[in-house]
This record gives sequence, C-alpha cells and structure tokens, in this order.
Amino acid sequence: MAISVSDVYTFIELNVLDKSSWEKASNQEIAINQATIHLNRWYPLAELTADVVAYQSIWEVEGTDPALKYQKQGVKYVSDGGERIDYDKRDRVAPDVREILGPPAFEVVEELEEAEEPVDLYGGELL
Repeated sequence: MAISVSDVYTFIELNVLDKSSWEKASNQEIAINQATIHLNRWYPLAELTADVVAYQSIWEVEGTDPALKYQKQGVKYVSDGGERIDYDKRDRVAPDVREILGPPAFEVVEELEEAEEPVDLYGGELL
C-alpha cells in the first residue's frame, strides 16, 4: 500500500510534538518523496507506514541544516576565530525509524561481511 502525502501530513500533525523544522521547511513534499526512496532502498522487505515515512521525512528536513550538512559530508570540525565545533557522524536513518524497523540493509550487509572469517586455501589437486 502506497503512503500518500496527506497520510504523512496527518500523522505529523497529530503525533509529532517537536515539528518546528518540519513547519519551517518549504520543501516538505520533496522530503516525503526522498524519505520514501531512501526507506525503500534501506528496508527493501519492509512495508512502509505513515509513521515511518513521517519520521524519516522530518529527519530529511532536519538534514538541510547547514551544520548537519557538514556532518553528512564527513567534516570532523569547523573552526572560526578560535571557536571550534566538533561533529560526530550523523546517522542517515532517523532514530525513530531505526527503533521501529531495526538496522537498515546496508548495515546488516556490512556486519555480515565483517563477521565472515577468512578461509585458508591450500594448494592441492582436484579429483
């Protein structure tokens, strides 16, 4: 079932307490489309619901903040006139989405690749 833009708007209006960044955004529909695209890629087997798309949409809008853009681009710190701001790595998946759906597919694959033990190959003869 496809989630409509109005479903996401309704969920946010009725269920999200801190929606200041969402209300300030001029590109809310684009954020919903972008969130849906990302979620379909990161959670290919999950059925998307209005709450999941809403949380990720808000996260996408919050990501347009210039300070958060630096984090996405891998900037470790910014220094200006003796003032320094350090950035931690920002997660691409909204915390609420991660709580509902678990880790995204790309993290599961990375964990599996790291967990595989190397196999020793010895010379020999095939029979």
